[in-house]
Amino acid sequence: MRLPKNVLSYERDTINEMSRLSLVSVSVESSLLGHDVRAYEKVSELLNEKYHCAMYECYYHPKYLREALQILPTNSRHDIVQSIQKGLGEFTYIDGISQFLDELNE
Repeated sequence: MRLPKNVLSYERDTINEMSRLSLVSVSVESSLLGHDVRAYEKVSELLNEKYHCAMYECYYHPKYLREALQILPTNSRHDIVQSIQKGLGEFTYIDGISQFLDELNE
């Protein structure tokens, strides 16, 4: 039995989006946790309270993450953003990843 082409295309697009979402989520969380557990807690709490979003949703809303990072000291914020960029650096050829990084750095 053959499936219609559009069903397979939809599945492939969904898997690709889930991969991008996972890459960003892991990079953001590991950058925050690698810097300081308290920084992770503060940013996560602010994202939840102010924007009603979880850390994994930052892929769709990099502006929220950028604004939430503002509660951290400048050096910490800069180090975390650099860590995120480094973690995602090899994936910048993927449109969603490069767009996320561009919006994070605005």
